[in-house]
Amino acid sequence: MKNSILVLVVMAVFLWSFRSNEETSYFVQFKVFTVESNEKAQLIDEKMRQKSGVKISRTDYYTSTYYCVLNSGVTYSEEQFKNWFHKLGYEIGCFTMGIHGKDLITSPHTLKSCKNEK
Repeated sequence: MKNSILVLVVMAVFLWSFRSNEETSYFVQFKVFTVESNEKAQLIDEKMRQKSGVKISRTDYYTSTYYCVLNSGVTYSEEQFKNWFHKLGYEIGCFTMGIHGKDLITSPHTLKSCKNEK
């Protein structure tokens, strides 16, 4: 019995240390001002997936919001996203960033109503 408890404790410590060494991945979300169609939203996603470090890219035409998950160890600033979207012909606002799997995302319907200036 003592040996099995010891084995469980050693395994728990090993798993905890392995998990704590994993790099953090982040999510980014914001409002995109005036996405004209679902096809335009899909085009945004295609372009953003080409960026190094963008793992998942989702633009929602109905709420004019954007959400992406970055690869572990990758961070991009709000200014970088503003520049990328400006080149695509869009302005963004209400930028938020958090730790993927830990921090809560903002509802797209809340972002849709965002009044942050462009």
